[in-house]
Amino acid sequence: MNFKDWKGQAQKFLRRGIDPSDACFDSALSFSLGQSRPCRPLPQAMVPKEFLDLAENVACARDEKKWNLLYRLVYRLNHENKHLLKISVDGDVRQAEILEKSVRRDIHKMHAFVRFKRVDIEGTETYLAWHQPEHPCLELAAPFFVRRFGDKPWSIFTPEISAHWNLEELLFSEGLEQHEFSHRDEFDDVWKTYYRAIFNPARIKIKAMTAEMPVKFWSSMPEAEVIRDLLREAPNRLQTMAAAPQFLAHPPVHANWDELASAAQNCDACPLAGHATQTVFGEGSKTAEIMIVGEQPGDEEDLQGRVFVGPAGQVLNQALNRAGLDREQLYLTNAVKHFKYEYYGKARLHKRASGAEQHACRPWLEAELAQVRPKLIIALGVTAATMLYGKVVKVQAERGRIQHHKGSGAKLLS
Repeated sequence: MNFKDWKGQAQKFLRRGIDPSDACFDSALSFSLGQSRPCRPLPQAMVPKEFLDLAENVACARDEKKWNLLYRLVYRLNHENKHLLKISVDGDVRQAEILEKSVRRDIHKMHAFVRFKRVDIEGTETYLAWHQPEHPCLELAAPFFVRRFGDKPWSIFTPEISAHWNLEELLFSEGLEQHEFSHRDEFDDVWKTYYRAIFNPARIKIKAMTAEMPVKFWSSMPEAEVIRDLLREAPNRLQTMAAAPQFLAHPPVHANWDELASAAQNCDACPLAGHATQTVFGEGSKTAEIMIVGEQPGDEEDLQGRVFVGPAGQVLNQALNRAGLDREQLYLTNAVKHFKYEYYGKARLHKRASGAEQHACRPWLEAELAQVRPKLIIALGVTAATMLYGKVVKVQAERGRIQHHKGSGAKLLS
């Protein structure tokens, strides 16, 4: 049975006034009535949109009792309390919310863990993926992939149903077992390299990791092939990290801003200085009430030696104009003063500075704060927020919250 079938039969039951205890829905599309009871027919049943939104997700739950649960809810909405869904302590409402949350979480996992393989089908570049969701929710999850990857044809296979995008319409067909899906491509190694790069042996929390990336998904994720090796190697990597040199810049004491900027040009406290074109120090009003701190210079900033002159700078300028702020009245800088990058062909692509490299640059940022003494500091990005908060932060969680910067006493916004 699917949601459309259930809706059709539920409407018939409601019009006849069938009590939930007398109605039975099963997966074979056979509907039966129990012992006859007095009925209160409903020629025009009320089905609020919030219920339909809830029911669409609950209908995807892997639960044999979901159809009867949904009918009880819609029956009670019509016969008992039209505001029933707002009573979260009600047993039926609570159970529906639990199922809905589980399905939504499963959709989120699908969006995060589907890994496409590039194949050539009759001369057309096509992308294929296999995934095993906890609930049969591919029909709800698939539109996301149309929006995100709609410029290429693709197919996502699950054991129960498969989705296909042909650049014009989204189609569904029967499912496919994993042993029937054996595609691999060269991008699998990219996923492994990426995961090795972001894996931090000092922050291993296996319980949290498996909660975020359940083991049942590992078989279809190429990067999962390296997880066990990384966990086994973690103790040795920790010893290596502990023995590594700690970098730290040493700005001149009691220097003015010009002396700081000049000294920073000769900074070699960390390896980044040996690769970047030059140090990119802050600029702007030395008496600014607002200091904006970015993450690190980009390609254009590295070449010109000025902050926020590349694409990110253009976006910032537009935002400042919309906010009615004059860039010349602000102080702009970066948490890290050198451009860290890796080559992709001939292009230099931004690469986030390591914790040691961020630590090395912290004294320069602290010296700028001491010189400018802003009333408000705006952190743009994880690196800037981490250095200013003094801890690893989740920008989404902190965004828009005004806090106080411990070192300067200024208000801090990210």
